Amino acid sequence: MEKTILIIYLLLGLLLFSCTKKTDTEIPEDKVEPEQMEKTEEKTESKSVSTPDMTAIESYKYTWSNNTDAMPPVVIIIDDFGQNAGQLLDDFSALPKEIAFSILPDLPYTQTVARLAEKTNHETLIHIPMQALDHQANPGKRYIRTGMDKYAISDLLQDFYAQIPNAIAANNHMGSEVTSDLATMNIILEELDNLGLYFLDSATTNKSAAFTAGKNLGLKIAKRDIFLDVPDNSDATIINKIEGLAKYKGRNEPVVIITHCHNRDKLNALQKFLKQIDNMGIELISVSQLFRKLGYPA
Repeated sequence: MEKTILIIYLLLGLLLFSCTKKTDTEIPEDKVEPEQMEKTEEKTESKSVSTPDMTAIESYKYTWSNNTDAMPPVVIIIDDFGQNAGQLLDDFSALPKEIAFSILPDLPYTQTVARLAEKTNHETLIHIPMQALDHQANPGKRYIRTGMDKYAISDLLQDFYAQIPNAIAANNHMGSEVTSDLATMNIILEELDNLGLYFLDSATTNKSAAFTAGKNLGLKIAKRDIFLDVPDNSDATIINKIEGLAKYKGRNEPVVIITHCHNRDKLNALQKFLKQIDNMGIELISVSQLFRKLGYPA
């Protein structure tokens, strides 16, 4: 009898520990960084684009949908191009021309994507690999690290630009450590300005020094507001992101949204988002239009 009671207590203890552990490790949506996102690669894909099922998205009763007059325009950037080609890439390139492609350097299809983006009138960004606070995260073969001297950073950025010469701006891939280091960001922004490129902060840390560096140099800096595909690509997530646009009502600056190109689920989710905001009358603008709307730091 005593053994039975002991076993029951042990099982209950294990169950409670398991529940507590799960709660402690959950990360709030607004804290999740793309550095933590699962990377799913599809080098080629023959499946053609399908029409997404809009039933759940369109039938949801959005609390603010009857008044979009004060809603700022939306800017959408798709990160991580360069690894994939084939039908999936072609289908991304069929998206509205206002959507920008952010391309990673040094990948098998880096220049292929850059040429295709130019052909299909999509603006491009250099998705600059940068060191993350988690040093186990792998930003790529070559990346910017804190402590690099000005000449090493300059050489790297010039080489990345040579691979994506039609880029009009750059944003960070990972980079929570680099973007929070003011000295390194001063160097990066100065060199990007020399190349004629704007910088858009992917906001992978809430301690970013990008705006301070931009102010030091008198440069316009943009910042990501929303990750569309975090925590997933489900209809529930897309509905939540559309509902959450309400908090930007009345803001002068456009709402900057980033998603990723890793698989067809992300493409389908983006198509659903685009169709719904178009139905609501929200304007979609390009990255170049975004920077024209932004003011210089005082």
